[in-house]
Amino acid sequence: MKMKEFLLSNRLKIGQEAFHQMEEFVHTTRLPLRLFDRKGNICWISNYFKGNLNFCKWIHAQGGSSKPCSKIHQEALRESLRWGEAILSKCCYFVMQMVSPILDKGQSIGYLIASPFLLIHPSELQPEELLALCQDNPTRDRYLKKAIHSIPVLQDEEVKEAAQYLFRIADLFSNPNLSDLLKVREAQILQGKIADQIRDLKDFDRELTPHSLSKLFHDREKEIVTKIRLGDRNGAKEILYQLLAIILVQYLENFEILKVSILELLIILSRAAVEAGAKVEEMLGLRYGFITELSKIRDQEELCLWIVKVLDKMTEQIYQTRNAKNYQRLKKAMDFIEMHCGEPLTVEQVAQAIYLSPSRLSHIIKDELGMTLIDYLSKKRIDKAKALLINEDVPIAQIAQEVGFSDQSYFTKVFKKIAGCTPRAYRTNLFQTSNGNLSPD
Repeated sequence: MKMKEFLLSNRLKIGQEAFHQMEEFVHTTRLPLRLFDRKGNICWISNYFKGNLNFCKWIHAQGGSSKPCSKIHQEALRESLRWGEAILSKCCYFVMQMVSPILDKGQSIGYLIASPFLLIHPSELQPEELLALCQDNPTRDRYLKKAIHSIPVLQDEEVKEAAQYLFRIADLFSNPNLSDLLKVREAQILQGKIADQIRDLKDFDRELTPHSLSKLFHDREKEIVTKIRLGDRNGAKEILYQLLAIILVQYLENFEILKVSILELLIILSRAAVEAGAKVEEMLGLRYGFITELSKIRDQEELCLWIVKVLDKMTEQIYQTRNAKNYQRLKKAMDFIEMHCGEPLTVEQVAQAIYLSPSRLSHIIKDELGMTLIDYLSKKRIDKAKALLINEDVPIAQIAQEVGFSDQSYFTKVFKKIAGCTPRAYRTNLFQTSNGNLSPD
């Protein structure tokens, strides 16, 4: 049936292509679908609601009001706007719904609802879930069972795909698109990751003293420089979340100092990008633009999102300038070292694992990382040792063995060279710091 075009707002027109998209969604996902305007009036329904045997019609035929449904829809719409994605929630009784908003210039002017559907087969519904609907009426019970069996049943993966599909349709309908909602979702994901890091910080050091946080920041700062030089985007981001958590724990109440700390972090990242191969002139241009952008940021959430995107831009500059073939070889070597650094590795073993000559591998690592392979391997072993030293019950001799040192005295010598103190002093300082005391120099 051909539908007339109509307006969801003064600017946003829903035409034939939009109806085709909704029909395609119904055909692909098997889900009933409705389009509502911002006041909750139905603008379009799929064929499921036109048949005599559908669950929603049966509920309303028993004297049920549509007002509770409208309230549940509005609550789900608010959650969708809050989280920046299509929301899965319970509709009524035991049926489910997914909701995605339609925006015009950032304002909600309508929404799509895919419902009803079930996450389990009707036969798995509990008797008490049906009792209130049946009311011991055999005729009513018979029709109810037919209505329930008309509800589509989706598996978890199908629900996820359908929610993404629904969001894409809502994005097509929106003017200009749902980019504002995507920013909300990015912010929610980022805030969740930073919150996880803050929780880990508190588990590690309940006192969170300025000294302990400063030391931890310095350690993580060195790690992110290494990740950037390796071109490891995901690894660099994980450390960036830790750095942001450390900064936020210290300066959350003072936004201007928070911005200064982020600026210092920006300088560290840009310096690492240049060392990794990004062009100095281009990085200076980017840095100037970043400082200008930073001055305009007014809240902590936007600030955290911004610095993550800065890291993306910087790493992109690195990829555009560095030797891609060398990077792939380097990444393979680093992955092999990560897996086997607890073993007595040699340059020859690593080179053989990635099908390079020892001299060629050494040359690539020196060019890309600014250190020898042995130095890099030692650093990885000492980093692992630091993590193990947190546990007071593990003997230092055992830690030395676990990270690839057969001789404890040699382990102590390498540890002191890299960390600036012996393993025992590092452990002592670690626990004195966590208790709010500083060890003597």
